Amino acid sequence: MKRLPSLLLVLLLTPVVVACTPVDNRPQTTSSPVLSPPTSNPTVPVIDRFTLDELFAQDGGGCGMTLWHRDDGLRPTGYLFFNGLVQPSVDAVALMKLNGEFIRFRRIAASGDEFYGQQTLQIFASPDDAIKLQVNVTLGEPGEIESASVEGNLQLQQNGEMTEIPVLGDAGC
Repeated sequence: MKRLPSLLLVLLLTPVVVACTPVDNRPQTTSSPVLSPPTSNPTVPVIDRFTLDELFAQDGGGCGMTLWHRDDGLRPTGYLFFNGLVQPSVDAVALMKLNGEFIRFRRIAASGDEFYGQQTLQIFASPDDAIKLQVNVTLGEPGEIESASVEGNLQLQQNGEMTEIPVLGDAGC
């Protein structure tokens, strides 16, 4: 087994301090496109991050709620979940990228406080009902223009297996 040079070892073990900039210039963090690595258990889907460009290419984006992994910081470049507003003659679209493909979820239940077409507890199902998704958030501070921050967790269930992810996000229009 090869040993790492001591300087490299010191660099790997040295904590990194990140300074935050004002809200108008929120830092973008970089993250791996995959949140959960592939496993030998095919019953657990790989949860992928997606960009805003990918979201808009799926006819998502705009008004609604966007969530990212809590560990990704204030404003990441990779998102985990989007749920749009319900509009007349247009169904809301909730999107996640699993196993490299976007899945459109439909909301099957919701309760709690309402905000920007969302509720603090929402349950979604995939088109084939094989995947259930529960989003549980609490409202944070109002944003600059018609928005509010949220914090909570996202639970993905498939084939009796569950993955829970701590999330941050925002909702608005």
